[in-house]
Amino acid sequence: EHLEHVFIQENSVGNIGEVAQLLNLKNLKSIYFKNIDGSQRNPLCEHPSYRSSIVRQLGQLTILDGERLKHANTVYSEAPAAPSGAPSVQIPESKSWLGDFSWDDDETQVDVGQTMSKVQSKFDSVYQDSKKLNSAAISLLSHYQ
Repeated sequence: EHLEHVFIQENSVGNIGEVAQLLNLKNLKSIYFKNIDGSQRNPLCEHPSYRSSIVRQLGQLTILDGERLKHANTVYSEAPAAPSGAPSVQIPESKSWLGDFSWDDDETQVDVGQTMSKVQSKFDSVYQDSKKLNSAAISLLSHYQ
């Protein structure tokens, strides 16, 4: 209950659930599941989000695996108070970015088949023009060789 530092590197801790055993340690400030150089790891350390899970469960921690933690709640507690007489800030009511837009609007329904047909037709036309230009270029080049 009064423990402040726990060193449990290389102890086969493999599950985030096992950390629940430490919830009673309200004075816990640091815990090591691995060394700062990554050696003596517990299997738990292989999980991609183990650090955030540990910090969520043990919010009072200041050091995890030898690295100092920066908590969101301490950032604002260190900020200076607003000076007396400072004007109050009015935050406007939020508005939807898209206004009255709806994906279900019948006016915006697009016939994909018709659109693809137009695009294919344009592509075919440009392709035929490029083939003609290529033939003309080959013909011109053959005169100069």
